[in-house]
Amino acid sequence: MENMYDLNKILDETVKKARKLNIPVSDRIIPNVYINGRRKTILGTCERQKNGQYKIVISAFVLDGGEDEIRNVIAHEVLHTCRNCSNHGYFWKIYAKRLGQTIGQEIKREGSSVKADELRRNAPYEIVCKDCGKQLRRYKKSALIKHPERYRCICGGELYVKG
Repeated sequence: MENMYDLNKILDETVKKARKLNIPVSDRIIPNVYINGRRKTILGTCERQKNGQYKIVISAFVLDGGEDEIRNVIAHEVLHTCRNCSNHGYFWKIYAKRLGQTIGQEIKREGSSVKADELRRNAPYEIVCKDCGKQLRRYKKSALIKHPERYRCICGGELYVKG
């Protein structure tokens, strides 16, 4: 699919809006948004490079969701460049609420692409939290699948691979 959106412009606008709100986004964000055509269930990532710069990568599926979804995913990832926001903790949530009000949409911890949601449901590996019951699905036999005992759910509970 040809990209009909100016992703770099959306990134630039998002960074400017965040800074106007005094959200401390990094000044080390690479000004280009990268598209990953292989990712199936992850909508976006903020990758910290060895040189300290941040690279925003979005799944090609996000492009199918339209401009609102693109803006939401880019905003979500931009917030990860703030100090103490590598996860979805206290500060990330505060900044997400503030920026979301400005761009007119709720910035969520997890994306809601219909195509990605469908793919997640069909992934062959299912990880479940023993405490809260949260379910995660994965396509690859990653370290999480091979050694769930090394990981914890966001609630702190133990994980196991179902089936």
